[in-house]
Amino acid sequence: MHKRWPRVLSLLVLALFLAAGCEFEEGILRRFAGERLGLILETEPYTYERSLETRLINHISRRFELQVINPKLLMDASTYSNRMLEDYCRDELGLDYLLTIKLTDIIVNEPRPTLELEPGRVAVEVTSSCSLTLIYTLKDLAMDQILYFGQSNGASKLTNRVKAGEGGIRLDLNEFDPYKLVEDAMFNALRNSDLL
Repeated sequence: MHKRWPRVLSLLVLALFLAAGCEFEEGILRRFAGERLGLILETEPYTYERSLETRLINHISRRFELQVINPKLLMDASTYSNRMLEDYCRDELGLDYLLTIKLTDIIVNEPRPTLELEPGRVAVEVTSSCSLTLIYTLKDLAMDQILYFGQSNGASKLTNRVKAGEGGIRLDLNEFDPYKLVEDAMFNALRNSDLL
C-alpha cells in the first residue's frame, strides 16, 4: 500500500498541472450576454444578403442570449452613413454595441466531376466548394470605440456521389445551391473566429 502512494501522488500532481493549463477561453459574444446588439452584415452584392443576415442574427441571439437587431431594416437605406447609423443605433434604438461583419473574397467554385474506375466498381463524384474571409468589428456605442476586431477564413463543400458496383447502385445527391455553400462557409469562418 505504501508503495502506491508515491505513484498516486505523482499522478495527482500531474493531473493538477495539466488541468491548470487547460483553461476554457470563452468567445467574445458570450461576455455580452443580456446586452442589446446591432448586427450589420456586409457582403459583395448577392441577392441573398438579407437571408444570411437573418440566419446570423437568429444564431447569435439563440446561442448567446443577446437581443440582436438589424438596424438597417429600420432606417431608410438611401439616407444613412456609418456615423448616422451608429447614432441611430445608440439614440433611437437604445443599442449598446454594434457588430459589423463583412464577408469578402467569396469564391464559389462550380461543380467539378471526378471519376473512379476500378474492377467491379465505378464511382462518380461532383464536388462544389466555397471559401471566404470574414472580417468583424465590435463597437461600444456609448464610448464610441472599437472593442474587438479580427478576421478568419471559412470554407464549405458539397459533394454528390454515384457509386455502382457488385452490390448495386448507391446515390447520394444534393442540389447545387450556392447560397447554402456561402452560408456554411460563413458559419465555418464564424466558428474559426474569436466571436464564438
